[in-house]
Amino acid sequence: MVARSFRQLGINVATCALAASLLVSGCSSLSPTQPTPYTAAKSTDSYGYSSMELTDTEYRVMFKATEATPADKVQEYSLYRAAEIAKKNGYEWVTIVKTDIERKTRTGKKIVRESNNSAPAVLKEEQCTMSGCNEVAQPFEPSDADVKVEQTRTKDVYYSIVVRMGNSQVGTGKRAFKTQDILATHPDK
Repeated sequence: MVARSFRQLGINVATCALAASLLVSGCSSLSPTQPTPYTAAKSTDSYGYSSMELTDTEYRVMFKATEATPADKVQEYSLYRAAEIAKKNGYEWVTIVKTDIERKTRTGKKIVRESNNSAPAVLKEEQCTMSGCNEVAQPFEPSDADVKVEQTRTKDVYYSIVVRMGNSQVGTGKRAFKTQDILATHPDK
């Protein structure tokens, strides 16, 4: 049933399997070429946020992203994560004490179809019923011969902030953010 649905969309099942295997095998060591969403990093080499407690009121929040992720989004993600930590620990205010950014070059892979014709070939058949005959189009499955894996050079962005949390703006600084204001709008929306 799934294979039939893919064929109706003009997608070859073998191509999907190749893409899935590359994603699974390449996740830990290869940089994707897509923007990084707001998500927890699954390991030290994964994309997303992580954090480390420095003191009772200070945390380092880190966000690893692909270069395709806009810089303002990476900053929003980091501040949003800091606000989540502050709320979890019962703090109403958070301020950024220190910011650090680093870019590291990595190799990424993507699947590319070399054919110039992106539309699948169509086979026209005549189907007849008691009410008459109609011409029906059926797409051919594209061949995997024109699919290749390209390596691309990308840069991963390592963004980190040290944040201080408190229950008053005076205690956390003039440039403090109210935790509930930050959490009012999720950065992916």
